[in-house]
Amino acid sequence: MTVVRAGRVEVGIVRWDGDQLYALRNVCPHAGGPVCRGRLGPRIVASAADPLALDVDDACPTVTCAWHGWEFDARDGRAVAPGSRLRVRTYPVRVEEGTVLVDLGRARA
Repeated sequence: MTVVRAGRVEVGIVRWDGDQLYALRNVCPHAGGPVCRGRLGPRIVASAADPLALDVDDACPTVTCAWHGWEFDARDGRAVAPGSRLRVRTYPVRVEEGTVLVDLGRARA
């Protein structure tokens, strides 16, 4: 994950599983902290076979806020905590001729 500035907006660019790209605004909806300065890793979930065991969901890149540990799915910005309505703003991102482009004008709610 790399944090870049575009004008007054800081955006975290996430590269996951080699070629998947996601872009998130670097503001945690929980307390306004720099969410993209935290940890990036796979989502940890309860095992379907054993509710007391944990599994790793490698398909779900999870950003953990550096301030309070809130976790968000980098793909859509939604908090991973069950029942939470918090969400980090995400943006469309693509690569053209080796350059990563983020469309800040088309934020996803």
